[in-house]
Amino acid sequence: MAIAEKERGYSMIQEIEISKLRVHPKNVRKSYENIEELADSIKSQGILQNLTVVKNPEEEGTFWVVIGNRRLTAAIQAGLETAPCQIVEMDEKDQASTMLLENMQRNDLTIYEQAQGFQMVLDLGETEDGLSEKTGLSKSTIRHRVNIAKLDQKVLQEKEKDECFQLTLKDLYELEKIPDIKTRDKILKEASDSNNLASRARSCVEEMKRKENEKKLKNILKKKGIAAAPKGTENEMYSGKWETVKSYDLSKEPPKKLNVGDEDVEKLFFLVYWREIRIIKKKVKQKRELTPEEKARKEKDKRKRQLRAIQKEMAAQRKDFIKVVIEKNLRPEKPDYDSTNKRLFRLMLDCDCWMAMSAAYAFLSGEEETWRLSDEEKEKLNEKFRGLPLHQQLFICANKAVSDKDVSEWDASYHKGNGKIVMEFEDILADFGFSYEDEEFRKVSDGTHDLYS
Repeated sequence: MAIAEKERGYSMIQEIEISKLRVHPKNVRKSYENIEELADSIKSQGILQNLTVVKNPEEEGTFWVVIGNRRLTAAIQAGLETAPCQIVEMDEKDQASTMLLENMQRNDLTIYEQAQGFQMVLDLGETEDGLSEKTGLSKSTIRHRVNIAKLDQKVLQEKEKDECFQLTLKDLYELEKIPDIKTRDKILKEASDSNNLASRARSCVEEMKRKENEKKLKNILKKKGIAAAPKGTENEMYSGKWETVKSYDLSKEPPKKLNVGDEDVEKLFFLVYWREIRIIKKKVKQKRELTPEEKARKEKDKRKRQLRAIQKEMAAQRKDFIKVVIEKNLRPEKPDYDSTNKRLFRLMLDCDCWMAMSAAYAFLSGEEETWRLSDEEKEKLNEKFRGLPLHQQLFICANKAVSDKDVSEWDASYHKGNGKIVMEFEDILADFGFSYEDEEFRKVSDGTHDLYS
């Protein structure tokens, strides 16, 4: 128990009228399960274990129940007139600590109740060290619970009551990696289920890393004398006006030094484009006027390149998510791996793909030119791949097959067959919590994006 008997000041057990007993106002538990069964038991056998109570400072002659609030609730329902009680002396902090520990031992507090309980006890002056000693939980676990208490509690309760959401502590912990509380609340509110919550949180953290690398790289570029591209340049990237001199992946740490060769830095600009920063320069203008047919073809080519760029980002987000599925061993809310494996296998047949271990080597190693890998490296990757569950192996193979499917035709019109394949893959990933960072991407898959018109 949280408080030693000699510190509590116990009195003899005595019968106290139910009408004088009150559910403790600081009890973290707000609802009870199977209370009817307990009420029936109490009605036939009475209360077998006494309640622990303290004097109610707000109402003379009444008592707050510290231990036994569930029994009190059932006793009221059973119609009992008195209950065996032991009156103790405890300060407010010890009362809250005792109730929290008592309820935790039952192991059925909701996530919301746990968070509120830990925060309340700390607010009353308890320390993390003291709470850790009393509960047996590590200080990091206590901090996890307190961070949950910082979330929008109304939204948290709504998600907790939603049986389809299946809220878990493990997935909520992913939100802690996001410093901004408002962003955490936004993700919690918008998530469709617990897996999707974790996926959105991880995507947000990755985006934060990219923003940090973007800031570093911009400072390096400006010191080099390379200015930001004029406003609207991102819309001209496939117009033939610009060419890319160099590009940097924002998911990776920027280099300490930039090498642009013999290029005149005064003619260079930098542009943030998707997950990259590109160093660009203007192309030499064409000397003759284009014919209407050439202009139309150029416009189609521009839209085609834009669609390919978007698909490249979509494929990158799917690949990143599959890596998380493997790393975190993510599971659907209602796992049916036999169905998942059949869908993935059928998908690869629809892709008419050539399956080879080189795809697994590239995915697991990050090395696209797998011929560079040694036999020893390939053997280790082979062993790692074979050790994965079948659905994860199929995810890797299907990812390569689907990424090779272009959902736009040569003339920038929609390719229905390939679009159907990509959407099926997205739907399978969605079972594990996947969603694109940009809602516009789904429009590329289903053919409703403006670039097709």
